[in-house]
Amino acid sequence: MRLLLATATGAAVFASGTATAFASQSTFSKAAAADPKCSGSAEFTKVEWTEAFVPLKDNNEVTVTATLKNPFKKGADGKWVKEDGKAVRDITGLSGEIVKAGATTGTKVDLDLPAVPAITADNEQAVALGEAKVTGKFTIGKDDKDGKWTLKLSPVRNTTAQPCVEEIAVDPQVKFVSAAVTDPVVITAGEDTKVAVKANILGASSVSARLYSNDGNDSVDLTLSKGNNANSWYEDTWFDSDFTTGSWTLELTATRGKESIKYEKADTFSVQAGKSKSKKAKSKVSFDVSANKVKKGKSIRLFGTAYRSSSAYSGKMVELYYKKKGTSGWKFLSFSKANSKGKFSKVVKPKFDAYWRAVVPGTSKTYGATSGAEFVDVR
Repeated sequence: MRLLLATATGAAVFASGTATAFASQSTFSKAAAADPKCSGSAEFTKVEWTEAFVPLKDNNEVTVTATLKNPFKKGADGKWVKEDGKAVRDITGLSGEIVKAGATTGTKVDLDLPAVPAITADNEQAVALGEAKVTGKFTIGKDDKDGKWTLKLSPVRNTTAQPCVEEIAVDPQVKFVSAAVTDPVVITAGEDTKVAVKANILGASSVSARLYSNDGNDSVDLTLSKGNNANSWYEDTWFDSDFTTGSWTLELTATRGKESIKYEKADTFSVQAGKSKSKKAKSKVSFDVSANKVKKGKSIRLFGTAYRSSSAYSGKMVELYYKKKGTSGWKFLSFSKANSKGKFSKVVKPKFDAYWRAVVPGTSKTYGATSGAEFVDVR
């Protein structure tokens, strides 16, 4: 993955590299507004494409895949027409062009018709001769405009062109807009303090965050979740009284395709010590997972140690929770009883990407505690 470094207000420094354009300029006219949509038309079952976005540096090559309807001839007897043992094309030509946002002329997209299959006794009356897919490519450069691009496809059936169009929404180049962290974060003995991280970043497919102390070695790594707004990202974490007080910095890394850009000082905030509200003992819980990446169906171990004051919290029932990626609510999984050394563990088989954490419930004599979250990527 190419990494681009920048401050939140500074210029980005790009890794070197080149890319090859797969489409050339053509004299095709811009797709007419009256042309029907390709997907679900008389000529195409569906038209799909890979991520379309304006890149930071290297060209973004977008692959278009179109599935043709009935590209071969069928006779009145219900059998496929054949010549020399092979099917006969009903669609005899296919051209394509892509018109960029704001442009009046198009760029040719080369598309090859599917190979002609052999007709045998086994398939001569089949409903279809397999999926007839065609592919083409076009390139989006770093200086291109985002917005609505128009893909025009013109299959030729019975010597007559049947043009149709697809609107492709090209996302903008990744750009930092703003970020904020709870400020100040007031930590109190025996309590956990919620810390909210929010960011507004254009064009990113994923955003990760690192909160780190400028005065100590403490740091917290987070994978942000997508908000309701297309450009909003968020995640919450928890600080306890053991975190370093003083000045902290939020660092963000936004990714799209094979490129990333880092905002080294997206925000700053302070962590302050507050006054304890009671004389109850404080608890603490450490938490980890045996693997942050796992294949679906495989097991991982959730484990950690529960403490009351500075001693092991022997026999304490620790609660384990998970939060599915992209959702906002934590769900209870199960209990795990701490042993005489305060250690607990649980083996699970994750079914989806999710955050995991442990909670020590509070009592009348002991404050509760919540661990930091660990993200597990299920592949």
